[in-house]
Amino acid sequence: MEYISEASYEYIMKKYRTSPDARFVRNDALFSEDSGHSAEEIMALIRRQDAELSDLPHPVRKAKAFACVLDNTRICCDPRDPFPAIHMIDRPLNATLISAWNHEIFSKVIPEVNPVREQLERNAAATMWSDYDHSVPYWDRILSLGFPGLLWESEQARAAQQEVTPEMTAFYDGIRITYEAVLRFLRRLEAQAVRQGAGRMAAALRNLQTDAPSGFYEALLTDYLYFMLSEHIEGLQARSLANFDRTFYPFYQSDLASGVTEEEIRSDLAHFFLQFTAIGNYWGQPVYLGGCTENEGTVINRLSYLFLDVYDRMGIYNPKVQIKIAGSTPKPFVRKALDMIRRGNNSIVFVSDATIRKSLMNSGASAEEARMCDISGCYEYCIRGGIAIGMQYMNLLKPLEFALHGGCDGISGEPVGEPCPAAEEYEDFGSFFAEYKRQLAALIGKVVRTVNTFENYLHQVNPQSLLSAGYPECIRRGRDALGGGAADSISTIQFGFMANAADSLANIKKYVFDKKMLTLAELRDILDADYAGNERLRRIFLADPDKYGNNKDLSDRIAAEIADFVSGLLCGQPNAPVRGGHWTCGFHVARMSYNWAGSTASSADGRRRGEELSKNLSASMGMNREGATAAILSVTKIDASGFGSDACLDLGLLPSAVQGEDGLTAMQGLLDTFVRRGGHAMHINVFNADTLRKAQQEPEKYKDLQIRVCGWNVLFNNINREEQDGFIRQAESLV
Repeated sequence: MEYISEASYEYIMKKYRTSPDARFVRNDALFSEDSGHSAEEIMALIRRQDAELSDLPHPVRKAKAFACVLDNTRICCDPRDPFPAIHMIDRPLNATLISAWNHEIFSKVIPEVNPVREQLERNAAATMWSDYDHSVPYWDRILSLGFPGLLWESEQARAAQQEVTPEMTAFYDGIRITYEAVLRFLRRLEAQAVRQGAGRMAAALRNLQTDAPSGFYEALLTDYLYFMLSEHIEGLQARSLANFDRTFYPFYQSDLASGVTEEEIRSDLAHFFLQFTAIGNYWGQPVYLGGCTENEGTVINRLSYLFLDVYDRMGIYNPKVQIKIAGSTPKPFVRKALDMIRRGNNSIVFVSDATIRKSLMNSGASAEEARMCDISGCYEYCIRGGIAIGMQYMNLLKPLEFALHGGCDGISGEPVGEPCPAAEEYEDFGSFFAEYKRQLAALIGKVVRTVNTFENYLHQVNPQSLLSAGYPECIRRGRDALGGGAADSISTIQFGFMANAADSLANIKKYVFDKKMLTLAELRDILDADYAGNERLRRIFLADPDKYGNNKDLSDRIAAEIADFVSGLLCGQPNAPVRGGHWTCGFHVARMSYNWAGSTASSADGRRRGEELSKNLSASMGMNREGATAAILSVTKIDASGFGSDACLDLGLLPSAVQGEDGLTAMQGLLDTFVRRGGHAMHINVFNADTLRKAQQEPEKYKDLQIRVCGWNVLFNNINREEQDGFIRQAESLV
């Protein structure tokens, strides 16, 4: 691999697991026993220590457990790799304290929540769980202050408080214990680097104990260390590695000015990327580029191009890359990214700076907060120093089941929805659609009330000392980021299967109420029987031309009406009082397109029970028959600035359509149209059905074939046959 020696590559790729295919299996042989305790010994240490601390507040107990891990975990600082290896990467605090505190809250403090959650999840109507997976560290402060500077600022903020409550004392004590442990850990790593002959790493670690990073390598090292401490020990996923080109550019310039060569910088960056490739998080590790300067110029700079060039030459797909695209984004940079995509690097997604900024300002953010917002997770966003939580998934087909079955689930028969008229009683489509919306509103209300109840306790279950120290509002207020200390506190419902819902409602209007081909009660019975004996009707439904994603008025209008309805109902509602923020919504549900397929009844779009559900705001698999432009025109009829999370279009293109300069220009034209029409996020798969079929038949010949699944990239060989078949159907429909 370019920039990385064979010996270094082999070492790094086995640094976190025994082999690239052995997910979450630690490579114990890498770490010497004299560098610390085993994972099992550390878990026992945490439990013994915490048993003696039961009278202390949770932030202090968790901070001491965090310190226990850092003081005892095995480490390795091999000269083949500029980044140290940390043995304990399986979230020991989650497995000990956090899981126990979570159980205690749900079983003893708010037991009324569990029956609601269990019923909705059992019936595939909604999921609700405590989300610690979508935060973004305040990277500017972390890299400008360093670990010692963050500790110092926290202590200064404590001293400046007029009145310090016991809760504030626990908050600041947690930060002090956490960051003192981090500094001790840096000393341990330095000593280990000296022992193993990693002199450059040792020097950098020595500097980071007393100062902020002073060059590009030290900045990368700080970013990596913070990520590892947060994601794998503290128990909070760091869902971005920064606005990379903007944040790291001063370090890059400083290095060049001091005589560091660009080749050395490229090598460090390649080794940095490879850490996340080797970790192999299934969802991918986000990092983003671009955006606008204060005068609306572009953030894109020389480092942006270098970033893409190194990434391209390495042929990797993790970390995944988001590009915040604006009118000032240079066309050559956009074309470079598009060229990478058409050559198979599908791990790049474009997000519209203008749409995101408009959305954030609609919800109360200042123009500057909106400009500097962070992109997190798959394509979500939040103002810097704010925290968004979004593990509430909702099934847009379930209210349709309720409306057809008197308020009951279409599969289990449970009374999950609201009591309502029987299918025979609806006189027209307007009354039926109104009932669908009423059922949807009731489901949203149930989720909001339930989540507001348990989000009051997030900061008690999983206090965030590491993260909170970086958030200016947290240290000023003396409050945890999950407990109302952040600059903004957002809760999100992610609505799934818009295309299925819109197409089903369009078919009901057309064939039941307009053409009167069958009654609503007859349709209900046919769906309950999974179309048994009614294959002709199913094919009529599937072949209907008015499918969402094809620029057809009926289904597109219904989709836009649903989006407006849920965003108008939900966005801006207050969330948990302790958090003191608000609700918003988005439209992606990750793998639930498969997980919920068997628990969602057959639908009036022609889908049988068990068949995959639609993804993001895209057409159902195989239903985008009118091409890429029509797909863009459909999705942009939904006002993506009317809600504060994602509205992504998954675009499939044939390799023959993107060849040569004309093909690249066509890709850029599609992207420009999408952004100009107010789209939020778009990612592109370039494939044809023949290639995907061959990859199924001879996977050993297509080991590097990438596929964009929902908000992340995987190798085609690593998804199951059902998912592979779905992408083949999508490729077959491309025109």
